[in-house]
Amino acid sequence: MPRLGRPDSEHGAIGVMLAVLLSGGVLFGMGAIVIDYGRLLVEREELQSGADAASWKIAVNCALTPASCTSALQTPVAVTYAQKNAKDQAAAAQICLNNSGCPSPWKTAVTCPAMPAAAAGYSVGKYVEVRTSTLTTSGSTLLPPSFAQAMPGSTYTGKQVGACGRVNWGPAAAENVFALGISKCDYDRMTSSGSTFYGPLGSLLDQTGLFSVLGLPSASSGVDSAVVLGTPISVLGLPVTSCTTPTLNLSIPRGYVWLTYPDLTGPDPATCTLNLKVGDNPRSNLLSPLVNTVANTCAAKLAAYRGSTLTVPIYDSVGGSLASLIPSYHIAGFASFVVTGYTGLLGGLLGAVGSLVTGASLFSVLNTALCSALSSCIYGYFTRTLTPQQNPQFGTGNDYGATIIGRTG
Repeated sequence: MPRLGRPDSEHGAIGVMLAVLLSGGVLFGMGAIVIDYGRLLVEREELQSGADAASWKIAVNCALTPASCTSALQTPVAVTYAQKNAKDQAAAAQICLNNSGCPSPWKTAVTCPAMPAAAAGYSVGKYVEVRTSTLTTSGSTLLPPSFAQAMPGSTYTGKQVGACGRVNWGPAAAENVFALGISKCDYDRMTSSGSTFYGPLGSLLDQTGLFSVLGLPSASSGVDSAVVLGTPISVLGLPVTSCTTPTLNLSIPRGYVWLTYPDLTGPDPATCTLNLKVGDNPRSNLLSPLVNTVANTCAAKLAAYRGSTLTVPIYDSVGGSLASLIPSYHIAGFASFVVTGYTGLLGGLLGAVGSLVTGASLFSVLNTALCSALSSCIYGYFTRTLTPQQNPQFGTGNDYGATIIGRTG
C-alpha cells in the first residue's frame, strides 16, 4: 500500500512562493495599488471637504453682504478653507461666481454635477463654485507615490487630485406666507432700501435656529416703525401718510393691507397664510377692517405672532385706481418681518399693544397721533433670514431678505 505524504513534506513551499513574489515585484505592485490608491482617496476626501466648506461660507458671505461678493475678496476665503481641511495644511482653490470671471483654465479638470434646471416660474438663483486641487507643502501639484516609485522601471511621479463644491442662494419663491402685504415703499423706508436689518428679539433668538450654525452675527434688536393701513382716501377721507415722508408722494403705493386670492377667497383661517409666488396679483378689500372677516381673522393672530418673524409679501404696484375698494397688488418678493406691536384695528377688535422694542423711529413718532386716531397701525421691523433647503428653488424677483440657500453640487 502506497505511503501517504507526511504533513511536513511541503515545508519551505511558502518561502519559495514569497521569494517568487518578491523577485517578480508582485508585492510591490500590490502595495502600490493599495497604499497609493488609498492615499489618493484620502486626498480627494480632504479636498472635497475643503470645497464644500468654502462654497458654503462664500455663499453665506454673498447672501448677507452682496457688496463683498467678488472673486478678489472671496478667493482667499476658499484657499483658507481648503488648507484647513487638508491634513498637511496645503491645497489650492479657485472660485467662480455666477458664471462670471471663471478661471481659464482651471487647475483641475474635476467639475461639479450639472446645475439643476429651474422649474417654470422659478430661477436657479446665484451661485459660487469652488474647485480645490492638490498642492503639497513643497509646492508640487502632484500627490507623490509611496510604493509605486520604488518599483523597478516605474515612471509614475504622482497624480493631481481635485474636487468641486457648489452652493446656490437667492430670494424665496412660492410658499405659504402670512397674508399681510407691505408696500415696497415702506420696506425701502424701514431698511434704507435693503441695507439695514435687525436680528430677532433677545430671548426669542433666531426663529430659524441658524445664526450660530452659519456663523451669522449675534442677533440684536433695533428700532421698529409704524406701517399704516392702506385706505382709499377718496372714499374714507382719511389722512393716510406717505412712506416718502418728508416729501409727500401719495401716488406711490404704501402701507399694509390684508390680502386674499384673486378670486377673493380668503387665506387659511387657521394660519392666515396664502400660497403666493413672485408676480402674483392677490386682492384686498380696503374696507376690510369694517366689513371683511379676513382682516378680523388675521388681525386676531397678531397677539400670538407678536415678536415672531413672519414671511410677508412685498407689493410694488396696485392694479386699478388707488381709490378702488378691491384693488389687486403685484407681488415683487417676500421679506421677513417681526411684529413688535399694534394699535387696535377699526371696530375695536384689538386694543393697542405697546412695542416690544425700546425706542421708536422718527416716522413712528410723527404717526403716533395718526395711529391713535385711526387705530390702524402695525409696528415692527424687517430682519434677514437665511434658510437651508434641499433641492432649492428660488424666486425670480429681488431678494428682500428672506433668502434660501442650498447645495447643488
